[in-house]
Amino acid sequence: MSARLAALRALTLRRLTEAQLWRRLERRGYDEEAVRDAIATCKRLGYLDDRLFAQLYIDGRRKPVGDVRLVADLVRRGIAREAAVASVAKAERDQDARLAAAIERIYQRRPTVAYPNVARALERLGFPAPAIYRHLRARAALEFSETGEDSLVAHA
Repeated sequence: MSARLAALRALTLRRLTEAQLWRRLERRGYDEEAVRDAIATCKRLGYLDDRLFAQLYIDGRRKPVGDVRLVADLVRRGIAREAAVASVAKAERDQDARLAAAIERIYQRRPTVAYPNVARALERLGFPAPAIYRHLRARAALEFSETGEDSLVAHA
């Protein structure tokens, strides 16, 4: 089987980055020139597009994560760091929206979880500490005002 056919077959099974496809073809024993030709053909035909891969990866994430983690995940998949940063900046949902979704998700699963545990979980998801604490303080203030506890303090 030619490298070009192997590349097309691999791309029918799942979306790959250029680097992933390159590694896959090399592992199968194709020489550098055959791999380069196969990748050029796939790019020319529109079957291989790292920018599209990055955008679909970011917008398709089910688990909300921070910008730092998204960039790292894309780089690990073979996307150039600059292209990964640019793709994350163009994401449908910005980091604040993803952070708010992550907080809601945590509290839906464990309503009584402690504040420090939520903050640590969010840091592991790649969100920056200042944004985490800003969102958690806003949530706590909203919950505090909804319970009416601030009116009890005013009457004391």
